[in-house]
Amino acid sequence: MITPIETHVRLDVPNLKTAREYLENTLGLPLLRSVVRPGFTVAWYSGLELWQAEDDGEYSVTTHVAWQVDDIDATVERLRGGGVTFDTEEVQAIDSEVVTTNERVRYIFFDTPLGVKAELYEVKPSSN
Repeated sequence: MITPIETHVRLDVPNLKTAREYLENTLGLPLLRSVVRPGFTVAWYSGLELWQAEDDGEYSVTTHVAWQVDDIDATVERLRGGGVTFDTEEVQAIDSEVVTTNERVRYIFFDTPLGVKAELYEVKPSSN
């Protein structure tokens, strides 16, 4: 069983800067966090994870649905016990130094019969 705290879908957008300005300035949605690395930027809002689409990519394609959980390790263990197979053996982590809020974000992906990938993720204060 998953007990979600927050959920989001990932969208690839044609212009991430324009999308962020619209969400933040026009709709007034607060930016939850972002990651800036050479070659890509990701921005999270309530319900959305936005990526800059590749030049030859499709726009507004939903690539995964995600559920934020309080204890990712316990949730993964329960789901594995129920037969869910994850893409990796271990839960992955985003380097907290590249997360704008300096939070520790851990995640893991798995396939679903919904036609999209699914992700579990956990957000905790950084231990730095």
